[in-house]
Amino acid sequence: MSTAAGDWLRLDRRMLVVHPVVDLAKLVPVLLVIAITGGSADDRWRLWGGLALAAAVLAFGVSRWFTTSYRIGDDRVELRTGLLRRHHHSVHRDRIRTADLTANPAHRLFGLAVVRVGTGRREGGDDAELTLDAVDRAEAERLRALLLGEALPGAPAAPVLARLRWSWVRFAPLTFSALAVVGAVWFGLLRLAEEFSLRPGRQVFEETAGRAPIWLGAAALVVTAVLGAAVVFVEGWWGYRLTRAGDGGLVVRRGLLTRRTLSLEGRRVRGVEVDEPLLLRLGRGARPLALTTGLHSDGSGEHVGAVGPAMPRREAHRVAAGVLGVGEDDATRTPLVRHPRAAVRRRVTRALGPALVVAVVLLALPQAPADGVVVPLLLIGAALLALDRVRSLGHALTAAHLVSRQGAWTRRTVVLRRGGVIGWRIEQTLMQRRAGLVTLHAVTAAGRGRYEVLDVDVARALALVDDVTPGLLAPFVIDGRGARSVVRR
Repeated sequence: MSTAAGDWLRLDRRMLVVHPVVDLAKLVPVLLVIAITGGSADDRWRLWGGLALAAAVLAFGVSRWFTTSYRIGDDRVELRTGLLRRHHHSVHRDRIRTADLTANPAHRLFGLAVVRVGTGRREGGDDAELTLDAVDRAEAERLRALLLGEALPGAPAAPVLARLRWSWVRFAPLTFSALAVVGAVWFGLLRLAEEFSLRPGRQVFEETAGRAPIWLGAAALVVTAVLGAAVVFVEGWWGYRLTRAGDGGLVVRRGLLTRRTLSLEGRRVRGVEVDEPLLLRLGRGARPLALTTGLHSDGSGEHVGAVGPAMPRREAHRVAAGVLGVGEDDATRTPLVRHPRAAVRRRVTRALGPALVVAVVLLALPQAPADGVVVPLLLIGAALLALDRVRSLGHALTAAHLVSRQGAWTRRTVVLRRGGVIGWRIEQTLMQRRAGLVTLHAVTAAGRGRYEVLDVDVARALALVDDVTPGLLAPFVIDGRGARSVVRR
């Protein structure tokens, strides 16, 4: 389908089959309900109405091919859509930040893919994304490479930074996202059973009461959650491969039923992050992320900027360093500077303080479960939490990056390029003022927008600002007494 720049093109003819089939599949539950409830003579109109709705959906799916065209010009990408109301979308090629490919099972069956061209606007809008649904798979790869300035298909193979190892599936039950999906499925099944006046849980309980131990049901639930999390992991990360593009960018390919190709432009990568949620950290696992401008959530629930699944901690640090193109000792593995003793006291106080209050309340209540087990466990857990917070706290400054680590429930190690810092925010609470500490926020256009160096003394915070952005503080006078202040370029 390749043609000269500037010619108007239509989508692939195979979409005349794919779109109607996909749209009709979405109507199957509605048609089944209509067929079941429309058996009487008086309700025949419901059945005919359902058939008319299916015919309208089929006609609409076919009309998309006749009403959609696109053009890849030398300086703009244009898309025309609509039957009754025509839309003409136009995006300048200099504003294109992403060109990602997806292919659900129907698209893959016919060798098609969906190309989403994004401008990186966080607020969305009509010109935030152009969607070509659907084009030939080879043409989709060519368009992605053309729009992002990558090497065209057929060029020498790109260096592989990481690929899937099936031993990583052991981390799936330790991630909240996979367990949340399994929980949502269970909740949906229970609600469906309730709608049909089924009580499987009560019936099983009544039949097995006094005969089956409680732990058997708990074990069944755990096994189901583990297997469900593994299935979610396999579907999402099947065929995972992270490669380095010709322009220094990154390409992430993954997916079993729905294939996804995410492109990250090299000059848009501002840093990396290694996340270690508590359960995952106990299993010695972590997840690498890329801090990239121009990415916004697509509502799929996946973490924006994820360049890999949950994997062994050592492998996550290696992938993070590979994304930056530096050694591990210059990235997330760099030795960190410990924070002042006042910062350590604040971490201990904030962890033990609430636990001590709860313990006192439990001991004071006459009917409290203070049988010599609850309160000690509570205090031991708080002490471990305080120790973990202290061990996680630290920062460093390398030749090219600002490194920060903090967190207990989720430990985050952030490596931010010096050139990616566009401003600073210095905050000081009342308690920090008494301890002589501040929280320094490095402002960037990537990721969450700002990343903090928690509880450092004022002199160290100002030194970091001056080292990362020399001369920025020259026009300002900051007395260090603790007022909240904002410093920007």
